[in-house]
Amino acid sequence: MMLFMVVVLVGVYLAITRRNKEETSTDEAAARSVQDMTDTQKLIAESAYRDYPSTPVQLLKYYNEITTCFYNEDYTEDELRSLAVISRKMLDDELVAQQTDSEYFEQLKKDIANLKLQGDYGTTIYKIDVTPSMDVEYFEHEGYECARLHDTFTMKQMVSGTIYYPVVRYIYVMRRDDDGHWKILGFKKEEEGAESASGNPLPNVGL
Repeated sequence: MMLFMVVVLVGVYLAITRRNKEETSTDEAAARSVQDMTDTQKLIAESAYRDYPSTPVQLLKYYNEITTCFYNEDYTEDELRSLAVISRKMLDDELVAQQTDSEYFEQLKKDIANLKLQGDYGTTIYKIDVTPSMDVEYFEHEGYECARLHDTFTMKQMVSGTIYYPVVRYIYVMRRDDDGHWKILGFKKEEEGAESASGNPLPNVGL
């Protein structure tokens, strides 16, 4: 009887140990898989369960993550298209109506290609600073709650062997829709009043 109990206990121990090893192996494989993903792939994967930003600052920071991927990352055309779909959902219906999905995507590709031609080896986004929450300007327009805030792009480019960090500042206007979600209604360069035709900021920093 005692021998039987020992055998049972050993069997249970081995089963639990094997199961724990399998679970650990699965967890490790998942962790390695995440580590191998690019920032673009992570953003696309997260979009399925990520909560929609609840404030103008949070929305702009999320939009900036996507913008940084647009101009800094390598990706497939399908991945770029997926990013474009996510970013377009952050735009106000009035801005979305200015272009079809196809027109938006084709213009976006032109915008990205244009930035990659600037400087000796193209231009990338070094960092983006967003207006602090306390400095967001809220106002009402035509019955809608709106917000105005700023984005400061610090770019990085090499010209004739010298690295420069040009700074471009954008003004964004957002509007809260009928579902209570903040959406980007428009933006412009602070010094020029220009904006990208795709609805995405295009830091034109050629020196």
